[in-house]
Amino acid sequence: MNELRVTVDTVRRSVDARLSAIVAERREQWSDLAPSRELLQTASDLLTGGKRMRAVLGAVALAYRADGESRLQLLSSPVAAHLGAALELYQASALVHDDVIDAALTRRGIPTAHHRHSQLHTERSWRGDPQAYGVSAAILLGDLLLSAAGMEMGAAARAAAVNDGARLASRDAFDAMTQEVALGQFLDVRSEVLPLPGPDQDPVSAGSAMLDDALAVVRRKAARYSVMHPLLIGALLAGARPNTPLYQGLATFGEEIGIAFQLRDDVLGVFGDPALTGKPAGDDLREGKRTALLAMTWRRSNEAGRDLLREVLARPKASAEAIARVVALIESCGAREAHEQEIVNHTRTGLGSLTHLGGEVSASTYRDLTAVAEMLTTRNS
Repeated sequence: MNELRVTVDTVRRSVDARLSAIVAERREQWSDLAPSRELLQTASDLLTGGKRMRAVLGAVALAYRADGESRLQLLSSPVAAHLGAALELYQASALVHDDVIDAALTRRGIPTAHHRHSQLHTERSWRGDPQAYGVSAAILLGDLLLSAAGMEMGAAARAAAVNDGARLASRDAFDAMTQEVALGQFLDVRSEVLPLPGPDQDPVSAGSAMLDDALAVVRRKAARYSVMHPLLIGALLAGARPNTPLYQGLATFGEEIGIAFQLRDDVLGVFGDPALTGKPAGDDLREGKRTALLAMTWRRSNEAGRDLLREVLARPKASAEAIARVVALIESCGAREAHEQEIVNHTRTGLGSLTHLGGEVSASTYRDLTAVAEMLTTRNS
């Protein structure tokens, strides 16, 4: 884990510097447009902090062959900085839009972009609807961040010491990632508005179908873009070829650890400490998110338990007492324990795939990937 800390700190320093430079460049570029300062300040605040794990994963894959000093040089190289900035900008873009969709008020303990601009509208007594203005500003901020992410990915591809085919493949992989997340987000939004199974439906088969749907959303909305895509894009920028054992091993590791990572996130959405997660506990229940944890609870509950779920899910004003009853149900019916086992299973499969990488990756890369898997799947924030 100490070696991973060196990797994380090295990547974080260079990516943080690049992100600050990007905002500064836009401020200079649009210095004659005073209102742009509001949007760029929100962007700056949103990009400050964060674990930078997507950037770290991209850099680890970029340096997959190297050890020692040459590895540290690659981790802090312009290619790694551009790639890391592209992944972090895209993450910020997705979060801004996700918060609009979820009508979330806080993110990492601070006001979300749409809420912040809504408050600004109110404070300055502007005309029109503050909420509508805030949503409009946030959508445009997300678009701005997405555009900046694409530009940084282009810069990373140009800076990489690979042939044009590899540059094109890395950019195609980045674009495929953004497209897949949009699809996954739609599947998530759609699932939340579908009716829950009725009393006449078999709860076991209904719960199994819910679980299949939940995992499909997990793969496309979060798992792959959180772990798999950053690894594959970084590897492509290092000259790795698709459809090789190395590429397939990284893909399997990334998808399986990404699923476990998101499943852990779903646990934190119900049981997490708000002081650590930065968002209120129980919000996933109030928003009606069709998670794997919910599917497992549905399959294991009696009719009274399923009636409770119908009462609370997708009810923004559900009381703390009602949320507490659902939390107790998840524990008592065995869903949380089964969910933890699902995390263990995906983590084990992901780590197992590393054995197929053989001598393709350096010892440092192998150790970092193993440590990252532990960090992502056992976290509490």
